[in-house]
Amino acid sequence: MQDHRERLLQLFDHPSLFNNPTNCVHNLLGNKKIILYGGGRGFIGFSVFILKRYKLKVHAVIDIKFKSGDACCGVPAFSPFDFSPTNDEKENAVVVVTVGKTQYHEEIFNCLLQLGFKNIITATDIYEYHLCHDALTGIGKDGFDYYVVNKDKIVASFDLFKDELSREIYVRFIQTHMQRKPVRIPADVPESQYFSPDIKLNKGVSRFINCGAYDGDTVRLLNNLHGKTEAIVCFEPDPKNFDVLTQYLCLNHIQLARSVVAFPCGVFSHNTQFRFAGGNGTISVISEEGESVIQCVALDKVIPGFNPTLINMDVEGAELEALQGAEALIRESKPDLAISVYHLPNHIWDIPLFVESLKLGYNLFLRNYTSFITDTVLYSTI
Repeated sequence: MQDHRERLLQLFDHPSLFNNPTNCVHNLLGNKKIILYGGGRGFIGFSVFILKRYKLKVHAVIDIKFKSGDACCGVPAFSPFDFSPTNDEKENAVVVVTVGKTQYHEEIFNCLLQLGFKNIITATDIYEYHLCHDALTGIGKDGFDYYVVNKDKIVASFDLFKDELSREIYVRFIQTHMQRKPVRIPADVPESQYFSPDIKLNKGVSRFINCGAYDGDTVRLLNNLHGKTEAIVCFEPDPKNFDVLTQYLCLNHIQLARSVVAFPCGVFSHNTQFRFAGGNGTISVISEEGESVIQCVALDKVIPGFNPTLINMDVEGAELEALQGAEALIRESKPDLAISVYHLPNHIWDIPLFVESLKLGYNLFLRNYTSFITDTVLYSTI
């Protein structure tokens, strides 16, 4: 524990690493011709988190699924077998590999090297790619001082975790933000997300609340791991996701649980409405520029007497408020919790501190499922 704690404290001694980052968008992509490899979900994520946010343009997209004359979201698209880069592109363009499955990266890099490209990186090499917020606004505008001001909270949260793996994940997560560079984090397999096999959830999974249910992926995983349960309640505000979710639940409810309910709502500290930007699958978020309005509810107000054994939340940055809106439910039922804590930098310390402030005797653990800060989950069990 002491080694991890010392590493954490040492992060506050090096503001220059925050102020002069080597892995930020400006250094890696600024004033360069950008070519992407990968036209799937990684391309969509890169477009949202990097291209649109930082007003960057892409010259071309390469993927074996394309043929001559194709386009990907309006960008010229090519098969690697049909693409002939110019000498200037070979020397000066930066090629960003957006394919998420790392087992294909060696083959892709070899292909790009054979085409003559000198500057090849992956999307995960870029710090801002891992952010669900804009690094230049909000929390980001305060720079390194933001972490200095919150030092006492950051250290206090570290001291709450019950095992060495959690502490290592915590320090590497904080390091990623305080040095503005992607730091690899020990990761479990994605198939165990929210149901970590090495953490004993003492209340079990029999009565499950799934906040941010997406298309039913977490419910499907629950069923694969634990079979039929007693009751499942899902919350999903994105209309397209909700349609897919309810189709899945209606087709499979007999195998899933004795009682299955789905609400077309988000969760928050109180019942309210927000503008919402959706339509890109998992990439949906509360936003003032959103094209639609969603209803959000406080769990305390909508499922009285449900008595959950496990609450899961992955709600695009509203987790802290959603927990505040479930405080009475948590105090009454003392369920196990599996909460995403990666959407905003402060969630990694503020959410554990909130759970501890309830003084219910929760034991806290962290697990990660991507090897970077994304999909970091706080487990709490009594």
